[in-house]
Amino acid sequence: MRDKILVIDDEPNLRMILEATLTRQGYEVCCFESFDAAKQTLNLEDIDLVLTDLQMPGASGMEVLNYCKNYSPDLPVILITAFGTIEAAVNALKAGAFDFVLKPFENTELFRIIEKALQSRKRRKKEPALDAMSAIGVGPIAFPLFGESENAKELRTDVDRIQKNDSPVMLYGEIGTGKRSIAYEFHRKSPRSRGPFVQLNLEAIPPVFQLTELFGVERGASQIHLFSKPGSLELAQGGTVFIEEVGELSVEAQNALFSALENETFSRVGGAKKHPMDFRLIVTSAKDLSEQVRDGTFHVELFYKLSIEHLLLSPVRERKDDLKTHFIPFFLERASRKKGICKMEFSKEAIEWLLSRSWPGNFGELERTIEKSVNHASGPSVELSDFV
Repeated sequence: MRDKILVIDDEPNLRMILEATLTRQGYEVCCFESFDAAKQTLNLEDIDLVLTDLQMPGASGMEVLNYCKNYSPDLPVILITAFGTIEAAVNALKAGAFDFVLKPFENTELFRIIEKALQSRKRRKKEPALDAMSAIGVGPIAFPLFGESENAKELRTDVDRIQKNDSPVMLYGEIGTGKRSIAYEFHRKSPRSRGPFVQLNLEAIPPVFQLTELFGVERGASQIHLFSKPGSLELAQGGTVFIEEVGELSVEAQNALFSALENETFSRVGGAKKHPMDFRLIVTSAKDLSEQVRDGTFHVELFYKLSIEHLLLSPVRERKDDLKTHFIPFFLERASRKKGICKMEFSKEAIEWLLSRSWPGNFGELERTIEKSVNHASGPSVELSDFV
């Protein structure tokens, strides 16, 4: 199935060019001249990405962004902006936009940003903790990060201790064990909670772009850099920067990040201005980075700087008590709400089946399995046969 992109721009020629260019690139494209015209399609169809002009008659790109963040928090929004509105575009990034492109733009740059956004969204769907993370920040429904088991109580104690300081944190754990939720919990409870929470997934970024994505770049730094752009570290000033799968850092990016942490300042690529390291750094890895240190593929001093505080998140299969009392009820309630019905229940046999599984995909697999069973159920309770 092709990824579907919603384009909103009041310039007919640009809409026509974007539709033709993106279609040739293999995307399904829906184009509209205004947000009002696009809203029905956005509400009714499964859109994977929104590409919108920043300044338009009627609703602006910021209004599109705000609507999308409320309607579907994980829907990436990319802004098209003119040179004179770069400051506004940067503010939009802080408000949740994925990225922006500057008019006139190169197709290769646009395609790179679009693909990065789509890959990032697909990656986040594997770890449903992201949606729960948003709920923690804005409302009373919180993802059951901790539970009441001994394992959960130890995790809660560690989180409460670590969130009181500002040191870098390394989170280890399999995909889907809630690393992103824990990172946001640190941010939410810290003095930096009013600052931005900037996420960077290194698995979705080719090594050649990692430096500029981290540190930003000045116009003219090389032939391909036609405009200046802030990086994740700059956008996270006053808040938290969250780097997923830090083991994917290129050697060049590892050296640059170590130098920045050592000197407590950084500069954009090709730039001279020094920026303070005014953010908390949280990184994750699904692998044991000490092995990469031993085989020489990860900077040993950077490893120790990133590991001042570290946590290992247990997989779901090791949290059977919390699975029964917290995780299963939570995902059952969410699935019921999605279906628009009152909360359902699991039969005894269904509960036993859920508890007997090892859940190699952790929360992602658990959530999808429960949602599928709720969709299949024909009565007030979910039976074992609904999992088939």
